[in-house]
Amino acid sequence: MGLNRRGRPSGVDSGDTRRRIIDSARLNFCHSGYSGATVAGISRDARLAPSAVYHHFGGKADLYEQVFEATSDAIWAYTNEGIFGAKTLRSAIKELVDHSVLIAEHFPYYSNFLAMVPMEIALHPQFAHLMDRRAKHQDYTFTRLADLGLSTGELAGFERDVAIEILRSAVMGWFFERHFRATQIPEGDAALIALFERLSLGRS
Repeated sequence: MGLNRRGRPSGVDSGDTRRRIIDSARLNFCHSGYSGATVAGISRDARLAPSAVYHHFGGKADLYEQVFEATSDAIWAYTNEGIFGAKTLRSAIKELVDHSVLIAEHFPYYSNFLAMVPMEIALHPQFAHLMDRRAKHQDYTFTRLADLGLSTGELAGFERDVAIEILRSAVMGWFFERHFRATQIPEGDAALIALFERLSLGRS
């Protein structure tokens, strides 16, 4: 009786296989949470043998971290692409809101996955270090936005660190409320834009 070897099936492109596994895992983690998702279910939905998952990833924990990295990098890169060409903070916030609508179309389940990460970390502290990666993405984006608002005078009078935290609190609060309560607060997008328009007008 031969050994059950774990490896990538022959004739399958390695990069394509990894993407299929990550896409399937993202969907499974969204639907079932980390505890409920299984390697068997992920591989089945990816139309691959479980051995392919173990070949590319050490197991479910490693796969969860790789899904986080791929998802977080893609979402923040797309977000930054939309706002970093803006000439004013007001227009940058408008671009951020407009891009958020397109994220669901171009990156299905990405926002769902990221919104659940803090809750998963509360249940599974072994992933706490992922919050550091999350914070680095936020720091980069909100620092750039704060510097833009300070340079245009839209955030004049605020210390740089305070301006960064104003942006972080407003945007991330909007993101979570929009994700979990969009039907209850349909004016959320307009409210975020109005907040920074009012700040800008008050300091121009």
